[in-house]
Amino acid sequence: MRRIAVVVTVFAIILFGGNVESGYMKYLAEDKRMSLADTRDSLSVTFNDIAFLEYGSESYDTLNAVDEAKGELEVSQAKVNTDKVGFENVTYTVGAIDKYGQEVEKSYVRGVFIQDTVGPTVELEKDEVVIKLQEEFNPQDYVTSVSDVIDGELAYSEELKPGTYTISSNVDNNSLGTYTVTVEAMDINGNTDSDSYTVIVRRDTYNHVWNGVKLNPTLGTIWGPSGKETYYNLPMGGVVAIMRRMGVTGEYWVREDGVKMLGDYIMCAANLELHPRGSLVETSLGTAMVCDTGTFAMYNYYQIDIAVDW
Repeated sequence: MRRIAVVVTVFAIILFGGNVESGYMKYLAEDKRMSLADTRDSLSVTFNDIAFLEYGSESYDTLNAVDEAKGELEVSQAKVNTDKVGFENVTYTVGAIDKYGQEVEKSYVRGVFIQDTVGPTVELEKDEVVIKLQEEFNPQDYVTSVSDVIDGELAYSEELKPGTYTISSNVDNNSLGTYTVTVEAMDINGNTDSDSYTVIVRRDTYNHVWNGVKLNPTLGTIWGPSGKETYYNLPMGGVVAIMRRMGVTGEYWVREDGVKMLGDYIMCAANLELHPRGSLVETSLGTAMVCDTGTFAMYNYYQIDIAVDW
């Protein structure tokens, strides 16, 4: 009877011992799987707002995008250069080792957007240019610079394209009138800017035929081609208004020598019986239009009083 009990015991150990070992292995595999999953779940990266960088600005430290990282953090690149617009993806990887020595990683991709919001700048020498009839004119002469803060000086081109500027002009220096020159620029990334200036083509308002003494601030009175000449400096708003009502549309302006002009003609005062308002008269300083009169005309029938800014 004892021999039979021993055999039964050994048989039970062999039979049930094998199942115990198999069950343990299954438990171990499941626990390792759960440990791996739990460790992976514990890994995370929290980001702040997406980075919008200006083209050409300082390189961007990619760690600045991270608010918090749980796990050992690695970044695919430490810096992002800003010399090219568009998205650049950066990979953030956090890792850990669980209790069984298993390595676990989790990756996040974060975009950095590089944008160019600053356009080029057109700088002109002046807003208005006055040239004489048939005077040589080059629209490029009045462009001071065309540049981009990052790209530098832009090149002139007949056709507008990235990194260049163009000039369009309708100036006809053989015809009196007012014209426009437009400068348009485009930086490398397609941002544009434009500016324009006015070109006025006028007659040569100086009298080159008169070879005598010319009226000037030092000589208050001279004898010119039409008689005695003097000058006066008074506000011309009312006089210009009278001429406008008569249909004279010329621009009021002051010539570089200080002579007041209405269109292409010097403004002067005279005896309106001899020289009606709107008539032309030759002076030592050029052709004048009679726009005004004064008490002087009662005593000096032939006197011409020239409007100046002296």
